[in-house]
Amino acid sequence: MQVVMFNTIAAIDNYRGKMASIIESDSSGRIVIPKKVRQELGITPKTQFILTSNKKGQIMLQKLDLDEISKRLEEELADTPVLELAQEIRDAVNEKVRKAYPITA
Repeated sequence: MQVVMFNTIAAIDNYRGKMASIIESDSSGRIVIPKKVRQELGITPKTQFILTSNKKGQIMLQKLDLDEISKRLEEELADTPVLELAQEIRDAVNEKVRKAYPITA
């Protein structure tokens, strides 16, 4: 990746077809998502994210959109007998608990 410096401003525009900017954290570790990115992604106050990191020093913020997750689950589970599946899972968990913590009289 090549970063071009313009005076004291460094920015990457449209890096591999994705929005990218170089930003800094403050003394409390906070970062500001650039306004252009917030607008394009529909990020508003109280928007929730999932924060993940890896051993390569990469941090990923995934916008948590409960409506979208709900819609995808409905589509993906449309032909799945969810109640029966949930009962099978409960039964399997209960069996493991009984084996791990047997009742002694």
